[in-house]
Amino acid sequence: MKRLLTLFILAITFSFANVANAQEDYSALNLFVSFGDHAAINGHYEIPIAKNLTVSPSAVVAFDFDYIALGGRLDYYFDSLFKLNEPWDIWGGVDAGFVLGDDDKNDDFSLNLHAGVEYKLNDTWGIIGEIGGGTASFGGIGVGIHF
Repeated sequence: MKRLLTLFILAITFSFANVANAQEDYSALNLFVSFGDHAAINGHYEIPIAKNLTVSPSAVVAFDFDYIALGGRLDYYFDSLFKLNEPWDIWGGVDAGFVLGDDDKNDDFSLNLHAGVEYKLNDTWGIIGEIGGGTASFGGIGVGIHF
């Protein structure tokens, strides 16, 4: 069941890869670090699929290489709802995927909620802060690279 759900999320993510019209008219690579018990490097590639809506394949690699997580995200941008102008973005969403540990006992399915904010320094770079909760989400700080 877990594998079927992950394959479904990844299939949806890649099937919408050429559709545009989200908050921005470009894709973004978001890279950030999280600290604490789940210290890791996080990354996801946002693909616009509708006005204010993006999907993203995502990956998380623990600093101690104890685990990696692979999955997908769905984010909704609240900018038009809150009437926010550039350089700010605010979003909320859900992510799901598999957490693969260094032994089979650590393998698990994760389902998380998250919320974030970005301040864009220019058309290419932004500063990101994100918080989350669920089975494997922890938030962090990082950069957004817009294409």
